[in-house]
Formats: sequence, structure tokens, C-alpha cells
Amino acid sequence: MKYIIIPFIALGLTLGMVYGVVYDCEGAEPFPTYYGSPFVFKQSSLGSSMEYFFSITGILLNMVVWSVVLFVLRFGYQVVLELARYNVYLRISYYVVVAFLVVFTFLNLFMLTIEKGTGFGPDMNYWYWNVDKDSQDYGMECEGTWGFITP
Repeated sequence: MKYIIIPFIALGLTLGMVYGVVYDCEGAEPFPTYYGSPFVFKQSSLGSSMEYFFSITGILLNMVVWSVVLFVLRFGYQVVLELARYNVYLRISYYVVVAFLVVFTFLNLFMLTIEKGTGFGPDMNYWYWNVDKDSQDYGMECEGTWGFITP
């Protein structure tokens, strides 16, 4: 069951931008804002402030990164649990945190259905974006800012 729940929670942490980077680009033309966690997976739409486009490869790579982090944290928790001789309060708190993260993921998936842009193509929802190439083609300078709970 953990092999299903951990990647699912990793998806929620990716989509929720719990910790990630925001790339703002400056130049002569309007350019979308890109979001990563750590790989770029989301861009803002230039047509609407509430519409975003997603990169499938970026989402999958971020899920792998967050899954590894969650597997390491779970392993650390198992060690602490053994050292504490399987304390009941530690086990209950673990299940409460997991339940909270599963609900968090469901809420993020619901928000994704609302804010997801329509269409599938290189400038919309797509398999992969080359942000560096796009920014160089338009003469943009992109700067990333790391932070917790970024938009």
C-alpha cells in the first residue's frame, strides 16, 4: 500500500508547490511565469490569470523526487518508531499526518481540474518544455526564486 500512497502524496506535494522555484522572466515581450518543484512543470497562461498549463514530464520527474524524499522520511520514521518501542502516540500521529497529506493531494487534484488550461501543444499542456531555449529565442532573462508554498 505504501508504494501507492507515497507517489500519490508526492503528486500532491508537487502540484501544491510546497517547496519550489518560481521563474519570472523579463524582457521586451510578455512571457509566462514558470513553476518548478524542482523541475519546471507548470506555466501561467498569458490569456488568463487563473489558467495554467502543465508539463507531463515535469510532473512525473517531480513525483520521483518527492517520492524519494518521502521514502527516506518514512525509513527515518520506522527507525524512530523502533527506538521508541512502537509508541502508540507516534503511530497515531503518523497515520494522522498521512491522512492529512492524502486529503491535501485530493484538494490539489481538484484545483488542477479547475485551473488546467485547455489544449495540448508546445505552448500549452505538453510532454516537455525547453524553457531555456524559449527564453533565449525571445531575448528574455529568467530568474528563479526558491521558497515554501509558492503560488
